Amino acid sequence: MKKNNILVTSLVFSIFGVLFSGYLTFTKFVLGFCPLRESCPFLWGYPVCVYGFIMFFALLVASITSLKHKEDKLALNVLLYVSILGILFSAYYTYQELFVIKCVGGCVYSLGIPTCIYGFVMYLIINICAIFYRKI
Repeated sequence: MKKNNILVTSLVFSIFGVLFSGYLTFTKFVLGFCPLRESCPFLWGYPVCVYGFIMFFALLVASITSLKHKEDKLALNVLLYVSILGILFSAYYTYQELFVIKCVGGCVYSLGIPTCIYGFVMYLIINICAIFYRKI
């Protein structure tokens, strides 16, 4: 796989992450409910999708910077380390949603699984891209 394709893959999944977490954040703050009818974990008074949005936005900026300046070490480090943080963060909140948080009447996942799992997969793909980019 070419280095450019790896960075484009990171960019695409960063965009998906920004759009997905941005939608969840927007509906929670503006409309006042979780749009996918599931539990909404909080950290320091804010829904965790806000932190996901911030991390995906950082990954988006790093992906764009990496595409423009292929050897920008800072941008590549941001891709690697923020994606690791995102993996840990989303894994923890996936566990919380599945096993700790109790929904009244049982949790319903509109997309079949908790949204944190989708974030986890996106972070994981970006992380794998960052690792492959360093190896090539």
